[in-house]
Amino acid sequence: MSTPPEPPMPNPAAPPRPPDRRSLKVGQIALLLLATLAAGWPISAIIGDREARQGGLRADFMKSWGPDQTVQAPVLVVPYVDASGLSRHYLKIAPETLSTKVELVPERKARGLFSATVYTASVEMAGTFSMPSQSNVEARVGKGATILWKDSLLLLQASDLAGMTAGDHAAWDGAAVAWRNCGELDILAEECRGALLVAKPPMGVLPATAGKTPFQATVTLRGTGSFRHVLIGRKAEAVVTAPWPTPSFVGTALPTDSTVTDAAFEARWRSVDYAQPPLWTSSRLSETSTEMRGPSVGVDLLEAVPTYRMIHRASKYGILFVVLSFTVYGLIELLSVARIHTIQYGLLGVSVTLFPLLLVSFAEPLGYAAGYWIGAAFVLTQASLYTAAVTRRMVPAAIFATALGGLFGFLYVLLSLETYSLLVGSVALFLVLSAVMAVTQRVDWRVGEG
Repeated sequence: MSTPPEPPMPNPAAPPRPPDRRSLKVGQIALLLLATLAAGWPISAIIGDREARQGGLRADFMKSWGPDQTVQAPVLVVPYVDASGLSRHYLKIAPETLSTKVELVPERKARGLFSATVYTASVEMAGTFSMPSQSNVEARVGKGATILWKDSLLLLQASDLAGMTAGDHAAWDGAAVAWRNCGELDILAEECRGALLVAKPPMGVLPATAGKTPFQATVTLRGTGSFRHVLIGRKAEAVVTAPWPTPSFVGTALPTDSTVTDAAFEARWRSVDYAQPPLWTSSRLSETSTEMRGPSVGVDLLEAVPTYRMIHRASKYGILFVVLSFTVYGLIELLSVARIHTIQYGLLGVSVTLFPLLLVSFAEPLGYAAGYWIGAAFVLTQASLYTAAVTRRMVPAAIFATALGGLFGFLYVLLSLETYSLLVGSVALFLVLSAVMAVTQRVDWRVGEG
C-alpha cells in the first residue's frame, strides 16, 4: 500500500525589505535644498531694502538739486477779453520753426554708499513766429473780442527753474529781453501755476502785418536722471549732447540719427507736423490745450552698470549654485568611496547662499564688478576648502572648485548679455544636464534596494 505524498511545506514569510538608503538620502537632500533656498529669502529682502534706500536718495536729490526736467518749446501768448468784456483769456501761437540745442553736463552725487546721476542742462532755442491772419484769430477767439497785442508775452514752461543763471535771457526780433517770473506780472495767481518764465517783447507784438518774427531763448536748468523736451511747431529739430556713454532715448519720437561712443553721445530729432494747430486758446497762462500734442523727445542717463538690477538678477540664479553644489557632492558619493553626511550638504548650501549678501555688501562701495568677483572668491575658497576637508581627497575637491568657479564665471558673462541671455542660459543648462546623465549612466541605481 503506497504512502500518500506529504503536503507541501508553506513558504517562509519573506523578510521585510530594508529601506532604500539612496532614496532616503535623496529625499533628505531635497528637503535640505528647499530649506536652503528659504534661508535665502531674508537676503533678498535685504537687497530690496538697500535698493529702496537708493531710490529714496534719488528722490531727495530731485528735491534739492532738480527733478526730471521737461521743457516745452516757447509759445507766444496774447491776452484777450471776450465779447462780454468780463472774462480774460489767452491766445497762444506756436512757433513756425524751432531749433533747440541741449548740452547736458552729468555728474554723480553721493551720500554715504548711495549715489544718483544729476545734470546741468544748457538749453538754447531759436525759431520764428508767423503772425496769424485776422480771420484765423477771430475764428479762435470769436468776433467782438479785444486782442491785447501790446501785452503779449513769450512763455516758456519747465518742470522746475532750478539752476537758472544771470546770463539766461530771451531775444525778440534781435532785441534782448530779460526773463521774468509769472508772479511779477499783473496776473491772477491761479493763472501762474507751474514753473513759468515770461519775456515781454520791448515794443509788444504787432498783428498780422508784422509777418515772421525771429526769437531766441536760453535757459540753464538742473535735473536728475532724465531730460525731456516737447517740440511745438510746424518744423522743429532738437540736438542733445552729453559726455555720457549709456543713454536711453525716450519720448514719443526716437532720434532721427544718433552717435554713441564710449565717452559721449549726440542725438538729433527732426519733426515736420502739419497736424499741429498754429494757434489755440486757454483760460490760464500755464494751461496746455489738449489740441496741442507736440512730440516729446528726451534721454535717460542710465548707469553703465545698474548695480542693484544686476544684483537682483544674480540673486535669482542662487538656486543654480545650490543645485550644482549638491549635484557635485552627490556625484562624488556615487563615483568614489567618500561619504558625505546630510548636515555637510546643509553647511555647503549655507555657504553658497551667502553669495548675494557678499555681492551687495562689496558692490555698494566698490562697484558691481569688484563686488561680484570678491564675493565669488570668498564663497569659492570657503566651499572648496570645506569640500577638501569633507572628502579628504584633493581630486574631488579640485573637481568641485572647477565646477563652482566655472559657474561663477559663466554667470557673470550671462548677466552681461542682454539680448541672448535666455538662449545662452538654456543651452548651458541643457549641456550640464547632458554631462550629468553621461557621468551617471554606469551607476547601478539598484544597489541598496535589497
